[in-house]
Amino acid sequence: MSNPIPQPDYRQTLHDSIVGTAEAVIGRSVGVVEAARRFMEVATELDAWEDEDLLYFQELDSQSDAFPLGVAREQWDPAALVREDHARARFEQSVYAHAVEHCRALIARYHR
Repeated sequence: MSNPIPQPDYRQTLHDSIVGTAEAVIGRSVGVVEAARRFMEVATELDAWEDEDLLYFQELDSQSDAFPLGVAREQWDPAALVREDHARARFEQSVYAHAVEHCRALIARYHR
């Protein structure tokens, strides 16, 4: 008889998602705008609207909600995408240092 491998609870899976996204921002494999959108999905699931670091990303999400990401990009004109991608890159560069500070705090709070 084999022992089943315990599965993490859903809340821990959400915490792991926060940590993974925060680490990806620090490692520059995920942009700040995409991370803000991911964090908002998880914050909703966790009902974590009092977490000051997630609130920071909520503000970034609000400031950057016009930038096309994911499947929405398929609906955009290629020239417009170039323009918006440049604007997003400038925005991300301007907030990156503060975003990293908040990501480090999120990792400290949500890491197992």
